[in-house]
Amino acid sequence: MTIPTHTVFAQPPDLGGKRIAVIGLARTGLSCVRFLVRQGAQVVGADAKPADQIADSIHEVVSLGAEVVAEFHELEQLASHDLVVVSQGVPYDHPALTQARAAGIAVIGELELAYRFCPVPMIAITGTNGKGTTTTMTGLMLDAAGIVNVVAGNIGLPVISQIERARRAQIVVAEVSSFQLETIQHFHPWIAVLLNIAPDHLDRHANLEEYVAAKLRLFENQTADDYSVLCIDDLAVAALRHRISGTVLTVSTSLSATSGRVENDYLVIDSGSGPQQILPRSEMPIPGEHNITNALAAALTASLCGATSQQIAEGLKRFTPADHLLREVAQVQGVRFVDDSKATNTAAAIADLSTLSGPLLAIVGGQGKEVDFSQFGQHLARRCRFVCLIGESGPAIEAAIGAGTATMQAASLEEAVEECYRRAQPGDTVVLLPGCASFDMFEDQTHRGEQFIRVVRQIAQREAKPEV
Repeated sequence: MTIPTHTVFAQPPDLGGKRIAVIGLARTGLSCVRFLVRQGAQVVGADAKPADQIADSIHEVVSLGAEVVAEFHELEQLASHDLVVVSQGVPYDHPALTQARAAGIAVIGELELAYRFCPVPMIAITGTNGKGTTTTMTGLMLDAAGIVNVVAGNIGLPVISQIERARRAQIVVAEVSSFQLETIQHFHPWIAVLLNIAPDHLDRHANLEEYVAAKLRLFENQTADDYSVLCIDDLAVAALRHRISGTVLTVSTSLSATSGRVENDYLVIDSGSGPQQILPRSEMPIPGEHNITNALAAALTASLCGATSQQIAEGLKRFTPADHLLREVAQVQGVRFVDDSKATNTAAAIADLSTLSGPLLAIVGGQGKEVDFSQFGQHLARRCRFVCLIGESGPAIEAAIGAGTATMQAASLEEAVEECYRRAQPGDTVVLLPGCASFDMFEDQTHRGEQFIRVVRQIAQREAKPEV
């Protein structure tokens, strides 16, 4: 199949001399500043943090010839601008953005900006959980088929930073978040994938309906010439299928009348040219029913781009889990330590919990994002013989677990790891399974995972020393 180009933005805008404000100067914001300066725009970067906390960002922005405003809170702190580009970490209803819209100034996010300049079609993959895994799988399948692609987006590489690479590619595969979708206008992916919807980011979205509405924006500019891949084992996703204009392809591990399914323990897809077996379930490179769904969605997407079943299987076999995603760190005196710091919401943690075998001791908690922990607590109570709680949500999760399972509140991650190891027996698994965001105690989920690894390695080194 030839990848069509009808979704590519018709005419990238001329930004030469335009006055553009970039709000938020972390990784995404800095990527936007770099790109806009190269386009000849007059750029000012703004951030809510004081100057001493963003010194490195200020140095780079100034070195690029742009201006900086620290401790930014109100639009009046900026001169008049033609466009505001906002990083996804800045809330949609931030007062300055509300003021900009009221003044008739266009406000877009990095994803929309990147779309307007991207020279090739885009695949966009979203969902509460699994979107990074599915995005990576899709890229590997396309690689195996010789289809030149760029994998970027919320996976850790802003799309705007990859525009030059995209000029040498056939397609961009982007992991997309609800925050990014809040600020799109023309964004039009050729293939849009929605994996699942579970309560998340309710500290940012007013309610679940608002969160669903943000996810649904993925499809708003699609037509019947585009493809919408929906994983309908998730009932919230299934309920959206009649609100989508693209050609819908469905994925299910339990239903047979779908485009991606499991038949006789084989992953099977049909993107329109008949059923194709991909590989046996037993050859999946990562455990878990949810990862079967991710693989089927990726396989359908790659097939639409022209990959054969053999190429798809080859790419899937190359997949290895990302750092901090169910990664074994070490085994110490028969105790296995597993880092799952990327389980940043309860749905992800529950799904990952189902893939772990044997006796478990779990480290749980963090920034709770205003969610209900009752179901998570029930799963922890059933599967774990000890749960050590950390972070601001610890008391709420402990209450949801109930009195039938041993629990303890720890003041730090180091204390939690040491306590779990003290209680563990050979054959046990100690897993960092937060079910929460990390920002109450750490810079981000990566920092949390790195700290877990550091403490585990300290324990391993200590246990390896011979007694004197």
